[in-house]
Amino acid sequence: MAMTANRRCVEQFLSAFYSGDIEGALACCEDEIDFLAYAPIDILPHLGHRRGKASIREMWETIHRRYAHMRYDLPFIAEDGDNIAAMIRVYFRKSDSDRIVQIDLADFYRLRNGRIAQIRQFMDSFDVAQQVLERDIASMLLQNRSK
Repeated sequence: MAMTANRRCVEQFLSAFYSGDIEGALACCEDEIDFLAYAPIDILPHLGHRRGKASIREMWETIHRRYAHMRYDLPFIAEDGDNIAAMIRVYFRKSDSDRIVQIDLADFYRLRNGRIAQIRQFMDSFDVAQQVLERDIASMLLQNRSK
């Protein structure tokens, strides 16, 4: 089956973003792009809800400062017209500790006129928090519970 223009746009976006080409990633997006990551914003305050390229650029620059190297695998992608769903496994190397953070994401894209208009991103918040904080939060919670 031939790759559609919408799928090609999302794959180009992912390639640009994870290679560090923020402007290339933004070129795949509408000016008023609407982004929402369902993430623990107390731990990852740069995520959450963002609207517009300027706000998105700021968020992505923060991410690229915090993580020295990124790569991704795309084990699943499906589309239904202007809607694309992707399961993405990302690997980030933290700039301050060189530790690798591995996260599985479920991203949902809505395209309009061949550009990404909306991104909804889901992740295992508990797992992300443990990796980013480099703490076994489950053990800490269980210890506090037994006191």
